[in-house]
Amino acid sequence: MELVPFSVSDLDTVCEIQRAAYKPLYEKYHDDATSPYLESKETILRKYTRKDTRGFLFLREGTPVGAVRVHFDSESKIARISALGVLPRYQGQGIARKALLEIERMHPEVKTWTLDTILEERGNCHLYEKLGYRRTGEPKVLQENMTLVFYEKPCL
Repeated sequence: MELVPFSVSDLDTVCEIQRAAYKPLYEKYHDDATSPYLESKETILRKYTRKDTRGFLFLREGTPVGAVRVHFDSESKIARISALGVLPRYQGQGIARKALLEIERMHPEVKTWTLDTILEERGNCHLYEKLGYRRTGEPKVLQENMTLVFYEKPCL
């Protein structure tokens, strides 16, 4: 698997990955307020190109299979992972794990990595905990049967 930096020419691909990856969660929770599945192309472009943000595509044998964006706060040396998505047919193959480890390796200046996920998505929680992320803060109930939990991974 290879990580490549996002460029504007990748926008359609990132949009397709994000919609496909988040569609099952949207269909399960019907989260009209925060679901990445519902983000417009313009919103995705704005988020991927905002100051201090880097986006990455995950390629397997040259085929885009996932994407993520990372917001860096250079002052506090905290990086926030968001909208990590892997195409459904490639999920469960270690792609997200490999991508996160590579992104962390590429950014040794980061002292703390943060992210959030849905508590009820046990597979996601397991992945992050296996990678050394620890739950922090208070869970946030978004709706019945959908709770957001927050994770941090300090780097020594």
